[in-house]
Amino acid sequence: MKKTMKACGISAVVMGSLLLASQAFAHGYVSSPKSRAFFCTSAQGGASSPACVAASAGGNASQYEPQSIGIGGANDNHQALIPDGKLCSANMASNNGLNLARNDWNATTVTAGPLAFVWTNTAPHKTSYFRYYITKEGFNPGAAPLKWSDLEQIHESAPAGQEATSTHMVNLPPRTGRHIVYSIWQRDPLRDAPEGFYQCIDVVYGNPTNSSSSVALSSVRSSSVSSVASSSSVSNNTCAGLPTWNASTAYQAPQQVQHNNRRYSANYWTQGNDPALTSGQYNYWLDLGACTGSTSSTPSSVAPSSSSKSSTAVSSSRSSVASSVSTGNCTSPAYVNGASYATGAKVVSGGSEYQCTVGGWCSQGGAYAPGTGWAWTNAWSLVRACN
Repeated sequence: MKKTMKACGISAVVMGSLLLASQAFAHGYVSSPKSRAFFCTSAQGGASSPACVAASAGGNASQYEPQSIGIGGANDNHQALIPDGKLCSANMASNNGLNLARNDWNATTVTAGPLAFVWTNTAPHKTSYFRYYITKEGFNPGAAPLKWSDLEQIHESAPAGQEATSTHMVNLPPRTGRHIVYSIWQRDPLRDAPEGFYQCIDVVYGNPTNSSSSVALSSVRSSSVSSVASSSSVSNNTCAGLPTWNASTAYQAPQQVQHNNRRYSANYWTQGNDPALTSGQYNYWLDLGACTGSTSSTPSSVAPSSSSKSSTAVSSSRSSVASSVSTGNCTSPAYVNGASYATGAKVVSGGSEYQCTVGGWCSQGGAYAPGTGWAWTNAWSLVRACN
């Protein structure tokens, strides 16, 4: 009898150890830009950070396992299961120190624009989505712990299979000062399990030219175009050649479609979301304006300048093409909404000269039209006034 009980006890210990071992590796964390939990690990020098030391005193088991911040039965019910003030710990008492309202958490310097976020998955799982939020303008991380109402969603990935690392290009909106990016990894409850994982990533907006941060505006969306030195007949129909939106088709940023005689660009992965009903700065689609059908004699595209890609003023003598319209003392071609522009290209619009800094966005027009679109500073830099 004693032998049997002893055997059962050993089996229970072994099973418990195996369960703990499996739990320790069955998760993931944001490794780039480094999450709050990852920054506070000993490997990242967490012991030298006042915020991480304070978090450890308040409870921070994630300093040993940054991948373990999760809820087993999340099943997409994140806001119902995680109360305000407990987002960074996912309402886990053992990680409550991560919720401290402080302005000295280690942060990554970023700028508005596309940025790669990387989840390191210590045990791959089938995924429903990775979702990203960012705090609203005016947020003060030192005033109070993070609340759901502080956040705006900025990205949601497509479903995915088992991945050791998962990378997502996330379009960071314009902000100033310190902010928190909040990311959720939701496992597929049908193909895998309903578990969810959560990460707070501290960022600070700054000037990319003065930052040693690993973050910079990505040029992965830039396109190369041929130099055109003279005028040609160009259609002003900015929807020409674009596919018509299809509810059954999945789209990824920055794919463009036409729908109801308007042009749209996907902000992130989307399927079945009608652009006419789900467009906006942080919605599934970005409305780039109405399609037109007339033609005019204008330069069809411009070539990248051979000069520096700096956003500072450059001499007009370096322009690769001449304008066919009167632009004062500027010789760059007139801007054409919807035309293709490469990083470094220069144009004239509204009496001023602009240089493209992110080719993929310069070519979208609409919200990114130089000098007039609400997001033009994310794609262009002002070189000078032409008059």
